[in-house]
Amino acid sequence: MKREITVVGGGTAGLIAAITLLRTCPGTDVTVIRSTALGNIMVGEGTFADTPNYLHDVLGIPREDFYAKVNPIWKLGVRLKWGPRPYFDYPFNEQFDNQILPSQQKPWGYYHLDDYEDGSLPAAVKGVAPAKSYGYHIENQPFVEYLEQHFAGLGGKLVDAKVQSVEVGEAGVESLVLESGERHTADFYVDASGFRAELIGKGLGEPFVSMRDHLFCDRAVVGGWSREDESIQPYTTMDTMDAGWSWRIDHEHAINRGYVHSSAHISVDQAADELVRKNPKINPDTLRVVPFEARHIRRPWVKNVAAIGNACGFVEPLEATNIQVICSHSQRLAQAINAGGLTNPDLAQDYNDAVQLQWDDIRDFLALHYRFNNRLKTEFWEMAVRDTPLGGLEEYVKVYQETGPALFTDAAGKPGSMFGYDGHLALLLGLRVPWKDGGIR
Repeated sequence: MKREITVVGGGTAGLIAAITLLRTCPGTDVTVIRSTALGNIMVGEGTFADTPNYLHDVLGIPREDFYAKVNPIWKLGVRLKWGPRPYFDYPFNEQFDNQILPSQQKPWGYYHLDDYEDGSLPAAVKGVAPAKSYGYHIENQPFVEYLEQHFAGLGGKLVDAKVQSVEVGEAGVESLVLESGERHTADFYVDASGFRAELIGKGLGEPFVSMRDHLFCDRAVVGGWSREDESIQPYTTMDTMDAGWSWRIDHEHAINRGYVHSSAHISVDQAADELVRKNPKINPDTLRVVPFEARHIRRPWVKNVAAIGNACGFVEPLEATNIQVICSHSQRLAQAINAGGLTNPDLAQDYNDAVQLQWDDIRDFLALHYRFNNRLKTEFWEMAVRDTPLGGLEEYVKVYQETGPALFTDAAGKPGSMFGYDGHLALLLGLRVPWKDGGIR
């Protein structure tokens, strides 16, 4: 007898989870319930370096077909205009273990992103990748449309409906009451309903845990413009702003900008003015405001419901972790289900513990960006440098400041970390964080 799994929410999170379950959980029927009337938050997205392999190998998405229909852009890393340097790069391809010492020509923190600014890259992803490790810049709407088509082509069932209420009982969710009055039941549910957390939050009452004590931003003003004569940047750019930071994500025909900021230090109107002033091609009338809170659900798997995507948690997209976190959680969930997790509370607990560790890992890594960014002396940045805790990285930073760069230390890059030893060093060296009795170029 086949298992019935229902995913509520048809955005990036719901569809990646649904395709993962459909492809990797034998004997499982998967239904996605989503309302086209609700829509999705449509912004340009950047991915992590591991995401393309997941999309094409685990989800089975053909590369050439994906390139032709979604039209992604190569992403070779992140450029940060933070700290005392004009900028520093966090590339996906290079590793500190073969370039830990600076040369006369290349300082600490230098990597090769500049080498791709000669116009040699194609306008969009085609053919052979220009680097061993890479991500994508993706426009959300064609990406979600492609995922829908791929899911349906694999035999998944798409239902266009709005969940009006959730009926719960001792075992968890008993049924979903749709706006039409129909009741929908399944053996297991995935809550991918975004910030609304319809099943795990509203239905089962599981609380969120705030990360505002580490990450202070809670608003984004989003805009952009149609590409004119600008060259395509094969990386995501992060600019330091007066009360937060701004991303730039390049697409073939558009440039997407967003200003992530703290509402305690700047108003939405002031943030919009600053974003437009520094990016005069943006039409102020097209700006959108996206409120958010850095948080994660206390337990992402409760009874017969698991939360994925924003229903599970959200952190600001400083290192474009969002899609990769969705992939990671989806794969881990599928593995647990295959091991008997639908009726095994120990597997659910293992899943919850692993997801909690990942949120802590991401939170602490993002905190490094704030603790040592002394580029501006505004009220927000003085507060961030002074008050940002490092959580589990406090010991690692103490070791670094005492002894200098170390590739292998138990204080960072723990098993399961998305960033590893190289990622932590890239930030500390790029931000020119000094160490005792040592210089840094």
